[in-house]
Amino acid sequence: MYEDNELVAEFVIESNEHLANVESQLLAIESGGESVDVDLVNTVFRAIHSIKGAAGFLGLRNINDLSHSLENVLNKLRNLELTPNSAMIDVLLRASDQLRSMINDVDTSDTIKIAEFVQQLDQIAAGVTPSVPAAPAVAEVAEPAAPAAAVEEPQVVAAETPAPVVEAPAPVEPAAPAPVKAAKAPAEESRSEGSTSVEANIRVPVSVLDRLMNLTGELVLCRNQVIQAISSKQDSGLEAVASGLDQVTSELQDAVMQTRMQPIGQVFNRFIRVVRDLGAKLGKECNLQIDGKEVEVDKSIIEAIGDPMTHLIRNSMDHGLETPQKRVAAGKSPAGRVNLRAYHQAGKVRIDIEDDGQGINPAILKEKAVSKGIITQDQAEQMSDRDAVRLIFHAGFSTAEKLTDVSGRGVGMDVVRSNIEKLGGTVDVESTIGKGTNIQITLPLTLAIIPSLIVETCGNRFAIPQANISELVRVRAGDEQRLTRVKGAEMLRLRGSLLPIVRMNGILNLSSEQSEAPTNSSIIVVETGRARYGLAVDGLHDSEEIVVKPLGRHLRGCKCLSGATILGDGHIALILDVAGISDEAKLDLTDQSELEAKRIEEDLHDGEESQTLLMFTNHPQETFAIPMGVVLRVERIKASQIDTVGGLEVLQYRGASLPVMRLENNINARPAPADLESVFVVIFDINGYEVGLIAPQLKDIQSVVMHVDSTTFRETGVCGSFVFDGHAIRLLDVFKIVEKHRPEWFEHHKVAAEARSHDPIVLLAEDSDFFRRQVKGFLEEAGFQVVDAEDGQAAWETLQRGEFHFDLIVTDIEMPRMNGFELSRQVRSSDRWKQMPIVALTSLASDEHRREGEAAGIDDYQIKMDRERLLSSVSRLTQTDVETLRRQAMREGSVRELSTAGA
Repeated sequence: MYEDNELVAEFVIESNEHLANVESQLLAIESGGESVDVDLVNTVFRAIHSIKGAAGFLGLRNINDLSHSLENVLNKLRNLELTPNSAMIDVLLRASDQLRSMINDVDTSDTIKIAEFVQQLDQIAAGVTPSVPAAPAVAEVAEPAAPAAAVEEPQVVAAETPAPVVEAPAPVEPAAPAPVKAAKAPAEESRSEGSTSVEANIRVPVSVLDRLMNLTGELVLCRNQVIQAISSKQDSGLEAVASGLDQVTSELQDAVMQTRMQPIGQVFNRFIRVVRDLGAKLGKECNLQIDGKEVEVDKSIIEAIGDPMTHLIRNSMDHGLETPQKRVAAGKSPAGRVNLRAYHQAGKVRIDIEDDGQGINPAILKEKAVSKGIITQDQAEQMSDRDAVRLIFHAGFSTAEKLTDVSGRGVGMDVVRSNIEKLGGTVDVESTIGKGTNIQITLPLTLAIIPSLIVETCGNRFAIPQANISELVRVRAGDEQRLTRVKGAEMLRLRGSLLPIVRMNGILNLSSEQSEAPTNSSIIVVETGRARYGLAVDGLHDSEEIVVKPLGRHLRGCKCLSGATILGDGHIALILDVAGISDEAKLDLTDQSELEAKRIEEDLHDGEESQTLLMFTNHPQETFAIPMGVVLRVERIKASQIDTVGGLEVLQYRGASLPVMRLENNINARPAPADLESVFVVIFDINGYEVGLIAPQLKDIQSVVMHVDSTTFRETGVCGSFVFDGHAIRLLDVFKIVEKHRPEWFEHHKVAAEARSHDPIVLLAEDSDFFRRQVKGFLEEAGFQVVDAEDGQAAWETLQRGEFHFDLIVTDIEMPRMNGFELSRQVRSSDRWKQMPIVALTSLASDEHRREGEAAGIDDYQIKMDRERLLSSVSRLTQTDVETLRRQAMREGSVRELSTAGA
């Protein structure tokens, strides 16, 4: 072997780059069948040819020989002398896996036996059908330990990464669906000093490096200004210098973080092979749909989520999807479907793993949990179906009738949840019998620097990651009736549910003089994948972006703490682990559901519903509000970063041009001050397009019970106005503002309306006059006929009169006389209407509302003011269900002529 270790290391990096897409390309060649994509085969051929040439130069005999045999088969394919089939692609895939394994262990590559691979490849090149197994072996995924190791290891790797070059994938065993052996790398440190080692690397765009260099230059200038101001003792100049330093440091931080951002497709692309091999092994057909591969997250998260997601995919294939025979018998297509989606949501990354399989039977889960002693029989009877499905996350819980080498060992789902939570994320599950299961993962964008809220209890300061914070609640003097005790547990009444309260001084054994009733105290509502509760603290400090430091050995065993940080004033703050606190306090979702069922009626706010609003000023004397449900994220930028191109203002943002709008150019508003150095941009996702609205100064985010006047300030882009804190505030209709600029983004509604054979009729139940008009307008503009009702009781009476054949019901939740849950239960109890799709409208779809809604039969939840998602939901449900309902109605002889009167 060539002795130049540096050159060999470069070969490993480049070879892994060549192999990065070979697996997906081979699978694409297989799916093409006899229609061979010659260009695609050429791409794979060139990658293998480059590896062969370099290996021959370096004297890596086995790598050269195996590459040569692969090259021969690919050459026959591109010359159309061979036709690809599953058996051939199996051999090519396993050979490429072996090639990757040898490349990542070049020191021992010549000792590995490759004769079998070479023989099979030579047989294929000679036109002989290879003798390969009918179903490829599916490699085992490291179950409990590997994900945990993967969480900690990237912190070390990141510190050692010397330069931004091509990333080297981890070693993979033959036929392995994912590089799960990477966690064993530390054990290989016993190599000799002269052995070849390749440090972890990452590809970084040159534009990002240029930006880093420019920002470093600005940082040097700021340093010089600080030195000058201090030496001349000009205190007045320090404030301006500090402001500039803050801006440069923030931008430098963003740029450095951008160097670690990688597309999540690096993980998703593995599962094409996993699904293919598992389908062959289990005798199941499956179509894998992947969306959002371009979504970027931190490299350490990319490395850590591979194993948990592989376990979830395997479970979907093994437990979720039925065999083709069972699917056909159930009226489904023979081929199952697994959807893998990634998208941004509220400053985090959301991953959905959804299948259309048999679903999870909550009754079986309850029975199994009772037999294992996880819950009592009384708890099982009180437990909702949603909570029962969550039992799969208990350690050792499994309903598999027999153990297999794919899944069913009774381990794994609890490990999946544990390791997702170690990343600061959450995991949840929704399932419907006969329709399928959806696993929902929420992850932070990065782990290196975490935005946190600093709180104080008993004179000690703690940091709570903002990713876990839902809202802040102030319990003032005179509001003690909002606090109650049930079965000895302290609870807070909060918008129709009872929220468990955890006291910091009690859970951490701190000495405190804090009174039992938190009069005039703050309660921080936090959420994990398993619980939602309130943390009672003595006081709140500012929000800070903190750098996480590991705990010392004396505190490492404390479940309630996840790390420590040094604050801006030099003091140390411990970082709270909200999932660990939930475990330590023994919060039980079963008890919460039981209490909620008993108390929800007395806790409803008489039909009044609050809206969470982002408030900002365009001119200092004018305040506007936007529903938080439609906000994707908020960014602070320099005003000078906004460019004008072709008469349109754009912001160079995350490697692309983000169109931005000014309020004064779209509605009757005073112009923003022209001398602002920095502004905020509120970013929205409109039908897959991102657009920003310039908000010069943010004021607050408030939960407000609105009584909207829709006449005084009514204009295109403004829904109306309401009074808050003694001031009139205009409520913006973001979709109308965007539609003025980009009407083409909304053309799909017209296309969908024209494609429908008839205009579906929607029954709308909403007690608020304002929201009833808004939602009805949304639906009618999209081509739906709408019959509205002032509450659930009126809607039920309209339904019973039978004047219209409704295709779908859209209902508010909190209404007088009959609320949305009651209406849904009434509909589901009726033989005639039990299959009717139901969409619930809410200001904020809490987990409690979702659980009760699913138990009542609600199909989907949507935010009231998010027009596009509401229309997408209504369109999807009417397209999938209207024909079934019509056929059922025809059988019952109850089809009536559609009338537009009153719509």
